[in-house]
Amino acid sequence: MAKRVYRVVIVFMCVLISGALAVDKPTTPQKTCATDECHADYGKKAFVHGPVGLGDCKACHKPLNPQEHTYEFDRKGRDLCEYCHLDQATKKNIHEPVKTGDCIECHDPHSSDGKFLIPEKTVAALCAKCHTVTEGFAFLHGPTAVGECTVCHQSHSSDYPDLLVSDHAELCFSCHVVTQRELKKYEFIHEPTKNDCIGCHDPHGGSDSKLVKNLAPFLCYTCHKDIQKIAENSTYQHSVVGDIGGCMNCHTPHASTVKFLLKKDAATLCITCHDKPVGISEDEVLPAFTDEIEDKEFKHGPVAENDCSGCHVTHGGEHFRLLAKEYPPQFYAPFSKENYALCFSCHPESVVLTRETSDLTDFRNGNLNLHYVHVNKPDKGRTCRSCHATHASNLPKHIRESVPYGVWKLPIKFEKTETGGRCTPGCHLPYNYDRQSPEVYER
Repeated sequence: MAKRVYRVVIVFMCVLISGALAVDKPTTPQKTCATDECHADYGKKAFVHGPVGLGDCKACHKPLNPQEHTYEFDRKGRDLCEYCHLDQATKKNIHEPVKTGDCIECHDPHSSDGKFLIPEKTVAALCAKCHTVTEGFAFLHGPTAVGECTVCHQSHSSDYPDLLVSDHAELCFSCHVVTQRELKKYEFIHEPTKNDCIGCHDPHGGSDSKLVKNLAPFLCYTCHKDIQKIAENSTYQHSVVGDIGGCMNCHTPHASTVKFLLKKDAATLCITCHDKPVGISEDEVLPAFTDEIEDKEFKHGPVAENDCSGCHVTHGGEHFRLLAKEYPPQFYAPFSKENYALCFSCHPESVVLTRETSDLTDFRNGNLNLHYVHVNKPDKGRTCRSCHATHASNLPKHIRESVPYGVWKLPIKFEKTETGGRCTPGCHLPYNYDRQSPEVYER
């Protein structure tokens, strides 16, 4: 019973105190609205709206009945703020709250502890009330990370999309001067880099440190559909192309001194991987290209010119070893011109189609063209690789020292003479040939 009486007394005292602290509306005209009894804090914060600081409430409010302390806004909608703030909504694109006249969505009309009279401690906190641009990112763009939205965006209106302070390229280059210098200095430019940085990068954040919208090759495929089709559907695929970030192993994303935005010249670039054996299947290892050409006296033309693309395609293809055209991978192959499309890109077809010649090739016995004899067979035609090294050799005419033949490295044992030569291979008996004094071959 005592406790119940005690509670009633406490409640009664609270009612008395609250009644004593209540302030009725003034019943006489006031010189200013901010008094100790009313609107006391309007002029005491760090940043005060000009009319409030001057005590000029009538700049915004029109009294209806001063005795009742009732007022209305002096102007309607946007006109209330724009009457003084003339230039805030004059540009092509207008921030939605400005457009609708809801300035107090972002600004306190009287005073604030935040700069520009914003009701939050930072601009970022204010923007985050509507714009959730940082969610889900592992990495944030510098201005976003420190809450400096106005480094890139205008607050009220802009002549550029998304209220940017300038066009995309100019805005990005105002900080990313190294990239801008590359575009001025280098010959080959990635087209989006000129004026569409946000085609590849998210301006607020990303899942990787470069703030790309997606990782390569998927980001690259959004434009390079032809490369995607080759990479994903080719019979022979260049494995690095499909790797995450694989495109960046060979290409630079912005600008380069080398065609196709390559990081280096093609030969040097290829050797960054092909300077060591590369496994291409469970049963096959591609030998190191550098081992094949090291200390070799005679190099195949495209190799000597550092032009890997003279024979190979880059992203994927329909021919063995990513060759640009057909070239038989085996020792024997039935003859057809189509089988040697790659070789005939540079070498004349007549070198294997002409049975007798006096000048077409040095590999002849008298006028008998020995290329014709070796290659032009319906079943067991010797392919070019049976005698010639693909990349380089220490023997003239790129003759091989040996050639893989099943599990055996079949020796060729070629010797050149002034007017001919001699072969002592594992595939037939020793034969000489001479252009001036033809050997007589038994049939």
